[in-house]
Amino acid sequence: RDPRFALVIASCSGEGGAAVARRNYGETLAHMSHPTRYQYQFAANYGKWAANPAEWPVEANLLVALLAPRPLLLQTGNTDIWSDPTGEFLAAVSATSVYRLFGKEGMETEQMPQAGLLVGGTLGYYMHAGGHGTIPSDWEVFLQFMERHLMAAK
Repeated sequence: RDPRFALVIASCSGEGGAAVARRNYGETLAHMSHPTRYQYQFAANYGKWAANPAEWPVEANLLVALLAPRPLLLQTGNTDIWSDPTGEFLAAVSATSVYRLFGKEGMETEQMPQAGLLVGGTLGYYMHAGGHGTIPSDWEVFLQFMERHLMAAK
């Protein structure tokens, strides 16, 4: 809710970000909460659900929904299995109803888009062909998304 953030672009956020943890796919809750991994990023309680993510009381779609009505672009790569591009897309589809409550557009489709296609509205999803991270052509999409949402706000 911090007004200093007018827009968010989450690049390959994966598990612990936008990917649906209950899919238990790619980098799982067990990977993320293992003591030799990212314990500095998560509360100690996060690991309680490592063995059974289906019992986790929250999910990534709720994190995505909390950003509504702020513009949010989830960006990933189609071969970044570790970040779970499908799980990130499913979270966006699920969070779309909250964006609509605010009169904003989310995902206009429940079909996983092809790489290279920006889908959605205020809540957007873009997947490049390739792996983890941001590639040079992603910046054109980022700028397009920012122009659409930040320039309209002026």
